[in-house]
Amino acid sequence: MLTMWQILATVAASTIAAVIDAFTGEIPEWITVPLIITGLAYAALAGYFVQAFIVAAITLALGYALYYTGQLGGGDVLLLTGIGAWIPLALPEKWGAIAYIFNVPMIVLFLGLLYSSLFFSVYYTWILSKDRRWMLALLLPYPFLPPALALTYGTIVTAYLGNRYRDALFVRERSVDKLIPEDVLAEDVEGLPPGKHVLEKKDIERLKEMGVKTVKILDNLPRFGPFTLLALLTVIYLMAHPMNLDAYASALFSFKIYPLP
Repeated sequence: MLTMWQILATVAASTIAAVIDAFTGEIPEWITVPLIITGLAYAALAGYFVQAFIVAAITLALGYALYYTGQLGGGDVLLLTGIGAWIPLALPEKWGAIAYIFNVPMIVLFLGLLYSSLFFSVYYTWILSKDRRWMLALLLPYPFLPPALALTYGTIVTAYLGNRYRDALFVRERSVDKLIPEDVLAEDVEGLPPGKHVLEKKDIERLKEMGVKTVKILDNLPRFGPFTLLALLTVIYLMAHPMNLDAYASALFSFKIYPLP
């Protein structure tokens, strides 16, 4: 059973992070680091510190791997870690490893990716359709799909557009002098560790020492904060209002747009 403090802390922090991320593309550490610390402290007082610590560590480790390869922002990783410190498990602990694998931050990450894919499939289609009118046809199935299939379809469309039109949507050439930490490289650069795409200050200095003038970076990347908030609210609702599997399946896969009398 979730407590008022768990809900208030995670929703408040995620809301502030979502607003800042939507406008600036960053989630500051003054939100995420206190969320992690207070979450672990609350867990210690409430008697579930071990759960919280394990889930926070798993989230941080997996999140760093995604951050290192440029798949997820550092602020997003720390926000998910803070959520895990406050609300670690969605399933009963008696489920063992399954409960820790499918923990709250991982569920929030998964749902956030689905929600963001649905949104950006429409957004990217609209942008690209200015020069490619036929792409508007990709939006036609949405009114006829149940929620689960709409999310799946959106994920497929976003993946297709993001890969097929990657250069048009994201890739920009930028002078090394204008690079800032956490800029994301669009391709490996000789002299930097292979597979490392998120730049640190030392990487930028290394590029200057090597005499590199410009590099290709990924710009205008999706901002994940608002979708983390939406996913968190979904998880909190489901944990607070448990239903049987049949009821969820019916809601997700029903093709009825309006209830019949």
